[in-house]
Amino acid sequence: MRPLSARVSCGFTLVELLVTIAIIATLIALLLPAVQGARETARRLSCVNNQKQLGVAFLSFEATLCHLPPGRVGCDDTGDSMSIPVCPPGLPAEKKTAASGFVSILPQLEEQELYDRLGVEIGGLWNRNVDDLSWYANVAKCEGIKQRPPVLACPSDQALPISQVYDPVEAATGSYALSNGSLGPDSPLHIAKYENNGVFVYVARRKVYQLLDGLSNTILLGEVVLADTWESSNTWTYALVNADCLRSTTNPLNTHPGTGITIDLQNGAFGSQHPGGGNFCFADGHVQFINDQVEMRLYRGFSTIAEGDDEVR
Repeated sequence: MRPLSARVSCGFTLVELLVTIAIIATLIALLLPAVQGARETARRLSCVNNQKQLGVAFLSFEATLCHLPPGRVGCDDTGDSMSIPVCPPGLPAEKKTAASGFVSILPQLEEQELYDRLGVEIGGLWNRNVDDLSWYANVAKCEGIKQRPPVLACPSDQALPISQVYDPVEAATGSYALSNGSLGPDSPLHIAKYENNGVFVYVARRKVYQLLDGLSNTILLGEVVLADTWESSNTWTYALVNADCLRSTTNPLNTHPGTGITIDLQNGAFGSQHPGGGNFCFADGHVQFINDQVEMRLYRGFSTIAEGDDEVR
């Protein structure tokens, strides 16, 4: 029998165990940013694919009907107090529907059933800025606005899927908004709504030939953040200037909701959870990541349909 002093220990000492744990912890700390970065890259690519699908849907809509949908399908009450040719005084509430341009392209997104459920043409949707709730009494519409096609949700978006901003109406949020132009919260409301210089405005239907800066230089849509809050409300079925589905480039990209140039605490800014900027879909269907330090003249130029439009500011 070997003497006790000659026996070899096969276990770890406490010091060895602690050193091993420290090495593993260091490796995890080094790998974690890489893993998180890979996940964000995947989320960003998914967001890009979403926007490409939306861009194709808008272009398909235009190819079929020879015009793009309006940013907001119907009028609001502005025409009752001002001379708005497309919105004469005395329109019934169901003609003052605030359905967004995203609702219009549902058939092109293979969401015909949801489009039929929302039934904008019969009884309207979001009539008179939610003052008239007769449409909400329709069970199909009520259930429809709580649905959200997956293509309208960026994986990085942290907003709640259902918004209660317009209580008692509950509706699904969306991660994307349409480009209203460069005129935002500091412009007269009727101008920002009906005469803005972007692709999507109230009621009017832009045609491709009106995009004089070229399709590859004109933004169709971009990302938003905190869609479930009043300051950055973004209900995908609803269109409201400086908020829901209609954003401007008056404020810099990623201006935090509630800050910058605002009206009723809403700044109408595009924003993204992707570090350093945000994804935007252009009118030719390509998607581009724009850095949030982009020069403002270039950024505003992207949001207008004709060179020099922003000079009216």
